Amino acid sequence: MTRVGSAEAAASASVPPRVPERYEGLEILGQGAMGVVYKAHDRDLDRTVAIKTIHPSSVARSDFEAIAARLCREAMAAARLAHPSIVAVYDVGRVSETPYIVMEYFTGRTLAEVLESGPLPPARAVHVMLQVSRALEYAHAQGVVHRDIKTSNIMVDARWSAKLTDFGVARILDKPTGETKMMIGTPAYMAPEQARGTPGDARSDLFAVGVVLYETLTGVKAFPGDDVATVLDEVLHVDPVPARERNFAVSPALDAVIRRAIDKEPDDRYRDAAAFAEALMQAAAIERTTTGVGTLASYLRGRTVVLAAAAILVAIVAGIVTTPLMERVIAARDEPRKTGALPPSSPAGTSVPAPGVVDAQQPSAKRGCVSVNAVPFAKVYVDGRPVGETPQACVRVRHGQHSVQFQWATEHSPEYLITVGKEHTAENPLRASYDFKAGRFVSSTD
Repeated sequence: MTRVGSAEAAASASVPPRVPERYEGLEILGQGAMGVVYKAHDRDLDRTVAIKTIHPSSVARSDFEAIAARLCREAMAAARLAHPSIVAVYDVGRVSETPYIVMEYFTGRTLAEVLESGPLPPARAVHVMLQVSRALEYAHAQGVVHRDIKTSNIMVDARWSAKLTDFGVARILDKPTGETKMMIGTPAYMAPEQARGTPGDARSDLFAVGVVLYETLTGVKAFPGDDVATVLDEVLHVDPVPARERNFAVSPALDAVIRRAIDKEPDDRYRDAAAFAEALMQAAAIERTTTGVGTLASYLRGRTVVLAAAAILVAIVAGIVTTPLMERVIAARDEPRKTGALPPSSPAGTSVPAPGVVDAQQPSAKRGCVSVNAVPFAKVYVDGRPVGETPQACVRVRHGQHSVQFQWATEHSPEYLITVGKEHTAENPLRASYDFKAGRFVSSTD
């Protein structure tokens, strides 16, 4: 009998499977433990697709029907979902003994393949995992729990757009299953409750997302045991070394998000994917505004304020730098880039803020804070004038009504009206966020 991983299995994968004639030009994209994925052309709809299938000769006969049933479950779960960060399923069927799924073709690599070159910078890791968390927020709302989130089930392309794939062990919450005390998932990424054999719920997916984020930032697995038994023991009883201890570029705020996501107790994790995404965005905003040396380094590239920036660096080392001073250097560096040139009526070297946007040098002005974020990260406009890029924990604006708009590449969000009051402080900002993937705003004062 031919087994997966054998020479016979590899040979069988090279033989095109039996699929409807409309799919032609099959080319192997990848081969896993329970199937092969091919690239093909859908002749009827004139588009490139991916086809996942199982060759009967590649697995033991006793296992074949169970694996085929898993493929069918994947199709049923994914067919419920239509989200830009989830690989779409177009068709499912069976020709002779060969089951197949026709899926969206996505050009990219798995996150596991990307991490072979080392961990990602925190901003990029957050960018990828925000997309995954939004995909899960949507899937959970449709009653689908993935249950096998891992780096090899997340695809990223050259622009760092991410897609979640492989719903083969997904659980559809409104459909009864015969599962009783069955361990489902991948040990190194499964939540403690899954390791105990219980079905798990949306919070189990969030645990796995936290584990993936940990690995994405550190380059090592959170639970790196040498065998399955050791890994499961770590999942159940051992807290990983904090991500910040493995990679000092991880901010305390981001480290705290990870630690809560991978808490052993489901009730102590984030209540849902939306809460996790919001925490990620806030951690990214805090990191951007509090990482003094990193922020300064980006502005040292500006030639017009090199001497002033060098003086600030000395002041940082001496421990005497102040926030207003830093903000003035940033304003001096950024304002010419934002506006192109200062208006002739402005004195040389004076920055002119956007109407309603308060200059950092005006401490007496009545102003409040707006925390702005976007997925993916984007440029921000307040009242039609640029104020930088997301994430920002506090964009200071005058009290009153303002419009906020985001721009990602050539795409613009609608204008969004906000009302900023005295209650919107740096500790309690008005939050304005836009998700380009979902095409919607999220705003709160929580």
